[in-house]
Amino acid sequence: MDGVLREKGHDVITAQDGKKAREALEGQKIDLIISDVFMPTLDGVRFHSFVRAFTDARDIPFIFISGHDDAHLRGLAAESPNDYFVRKPAPIEDILALIDKVIRTSTQGKS
Repeated sequence: MDGVLREKGHDVITAQDGKKAREALEGQKIDLIISDVFMPTLDGVRFHSFVRAFTDARDIPFIFISGHDDAHLRGLAAESPNDYFVRKPAPIEDILALIDKVIRTSTQGKS
């Protein structure tokens, strides 16, 4: 997916696991986080909790992606205007449309 996002003009930072993703947040300006739920070292739910509780990225939109249709995650995403849930496999066009919508919405909110 990162190749498609780059082709669409997005700058992309990738991390192999939640711990490396957490480290990538340090000193970076991030507009959107897309995270798999099941990752080694630090899963997506714990990574999300870290982002929301301990970083300057509290209000950055966060998209969970998972192959499991988890009611808890859907509920978590529904509770926050900055959190979203996508079930894999989702067509890349649907994911790109969500990303565009999220970026547009967060940009409008900062105006």
